[in-house]
Amino acid sequence: MKRRDVLKALGGTLGGTTAAALLPVSVRSAWAAASGAAGNDARMVVVFLRGALDGLFAFAPVDDPGLRSLRPGLSRANLEQGVRLAGTGFAAHPSMKPAAELFAAGELAFCPTAGTSDASRSHFQAQDLLELGSGAIRGDSGFMARLADALNARADQGAITFTREMPLAFQGAQALPEVAPLSGSGLKLPEGRVLDAIRRAHAGQKSGEALDQAIATQSEIDAAMDMEGAARGATPAAGFVRVAGHMGRMLKGNRRLALGFIDLGGFDTHANQEGILTRMLDSVSGGLVALRDALGGEEWARTRVVFMTEFGRTVRENGTQGTDHGHGSLFLLAGGNLGQVGGKMIGSFGGLSASALNENRDLPVLADWRDLLAGVAASTYGLSDQALKTVFPGRPGKKFAV
Repeated sequence: MKRRDVLKALGGTLGGTTAAALLPVSVRSAWAAASGAAGNDARMVVVFLRGALDGLFAFAPVDDPGLRSLRPGLSRANLEQGVRLAGTGFAAHPSMKPAAELFAAGELAFCPTAGTSDASRSHFQAQDLLELGSGAIRGDSGFMARLADALNARADQGAITFTREMPLAFQGAQALPEVAPLSGSGLKLPEGRVLDAIRRAHAGQKSGEALDQAIATQSEIDAAMDMEGAARGATPAAGFVRVAGHMGRMLKGNRRLALGFIDLGGFDTHANQEGILTRMLDSVSGGLVALRDALGGEEWARTRVVFMTEFGRTVRENGTQGTDHGHGSLFLLAGGNLGQVGGKMIGSFGGLSASALNENRDLPVLADWRDLLAGVAASTYGLSDQALKTVFPGRPGKKFAV
């Protein structure tokens, strides 16, 4: 049977029920993947990286002649061991190799210059602006709340947040999401005599080496979270692999959950960024693969995962081997059915010359988060332009093929 005949048959109705709905789930998913169709049988998961990820560390423009001089230390791993992202001029940090492999397979795309209109470089203000999704820093509802209401009203689809508290992005929803916290039960040893005694008991053993490494890692994670509390109680990124596996199994077991949210903390890397962020990104990319594996092929094909952060970092590394608050940053989109956008760079990148930078220090924002998210919502759920105006009021309106 020819494809056009299949589409014609699926366009008919039987007693008010579309013919497509009578097909087995596996057949419907395969047809949707082949035709690039969006609709009710789809899911979007948003991963918010709190603290402002240094996108140029994760995906570096290795073909730009200015990279090495601007980042003599922080660009070294990308230049010497980075994984090339074909056709983009960028290379993934070695810790992002799993993400680079998804890119090569057409299951990941990225935009290097995404962000909001916020110019304050304040974590709290930028995070609020992003989560509200209206262009304002105050409001009655977040963009996830408005999106959840639109989906629930249209097809009785549910939402879930894998956080300990209701995030601002979901506040104000008429159809409240399910709350399933997957972190917060870890044991942290206090400094003092108890810890000293435990260390002495394990001295000279492999367990002692593991304990010292765990304590050092936790110290670096704590140092990465600034005095403002940029993480806002988010799940530590170091535990994302385990958490992502749980997320995948929960979502696979409940197909009605069409919208999900989780936030990860630990990305405010003002100092000693190489070691801290290498481990964070290893967990982020490993967690993405764990989510894919837990979902399985059929669920991965109907799922799109968005990674976003409140702003980027300075292009130049600072004197403490870190980076400071910036502007444009990295947007990641992953999933098993990205179509033509898979394995591509989204939007544009003007390079690292002084004239191309924002205030001669940051990447500019060339793609507003609301436009990117609206594009993903449209391609995932088939939402109309009018529905998107309700979810993202006042957005610039630039269209991206995502």
